[in-house]
Amino acid sequence: MSIATSITKILMDITGEPKLEPAIMEILKDAVEHRIEKIEGEIRIYEKKYGMSFEEFREKFEKDEIENSYSYEIEMDYFEWEGLVARLRKYTDILKQLK
Repeated sequence: MSIATSITKILMDITGEPKLEPAIMEILKDAVEHRIEKIEGEIRIYEKKYGMSFEEFREKFEKDEIENSYSYEIEMDYFEWEGLVARLRKYTDILKQLK
């Protein structure tokens, strides 16, 4: 793989790494950590809204213990929250590979 000299210089300047591969790995790690922070923030919104973790919410939802659980808003929250939790797992796994 070939990377333009200007991009290589920028990566090394940003990270302070004298070699390209460690610079790329550091940038990737930073990007993944940033995405994890963003996702965790979005998850906290749902946890605050419903007063519980997604796992607790899912259990109650499946047992039909959430009031109006089949309303559009609650169903959409469920699917969005579930997606956020799945993405968080994915990015957490990727971060472990980068460390």
